[in-house]
Amino acid sequence: MSGEIRAFLAIRLPCAVTASLARLIDQAVGGGVDCIRPVKPENMHLTVRFFGNVSAPQVESLIAAVRRSARSIRPFTLTLGGFGAYPSVRNARVFWVGLDDGLAPLRAARGRVDDALAQAAFERDPREFSPHVTIARIRDRASRVERRKAAESLLSAKLDSALPIPVERISLMRSVLLPSGPEYSALAEIPLEGAKDGA
Repeated sequence: MSGEIRAFLAIRLPCAVTASLARLIDQAVGGGVDCIRPVKPENMHLTVRFFGNVSAPQVESLIAAVRRSARSIRPFTLTLGGFGAYPSVRNARVFWVGLDDGLAPLRAARGRVDDALAQAAFERDPREFSPHVTIARIRDRASRVERRKAAESLLSAKLDSALPIPVERISLMRSVLLPSGPEYSALAEIPLEGAKDGA
C-alpha cells in the first residue's frame, strides 16, 4: 500500500438488514418521490470513527491499535430504530436510521477503540459520537417542496426493527470517491475477542 487513503472504521450490516432498508427506500421512490438518491445496500454501514486521509504507515499503526482494543471488547447486538434527517426534516439532505438497542455496548466499544488510538498517537475525535446508518440522500437540485415530500415519505415508513445486527468485528474501510458515488472496500476485519462472561 502506498500513498494516502481515505479511511474509516465501521460496523458492516447483515444482508437481511440492508435488503430491508433498500425495500423501504424503493417504496418511497415508487410512491412518486424521484429526488431520493438511495445508498447502495452494499455501502450501508455504521461508522465507528472517520479518519480522513491516512498514510500507509498510519494504516498499519491504526490496525494494530484497534486489534489491541478488540481483545477486550466482547461481541454485542444492535437493533435499528427511528428515522431522521440532516440538517432537518423541513430541509432534508440526508436520511438516516438510528439505533433502538445496543447503544451502551457500542459506546463502550467506541471508547475503548478511541483510548487505544490515542495511545498510538491518533488525535481523539472532537465530534460527539452519533451512531446512525445513512440510507439515502436528496439530489442537489431538489426543491424545498420535493425535500419535504421525500422526508414525509421516508420518515413515515415502517421499519422492521426485529432484524438484529450482531456485532462480532470492526472493519477498517477504504473510501474512494467516484463521480458515481463512493466505493468502499475492507482493508481489515478485526474480530471482537472479549470474553462472553463480561470481560
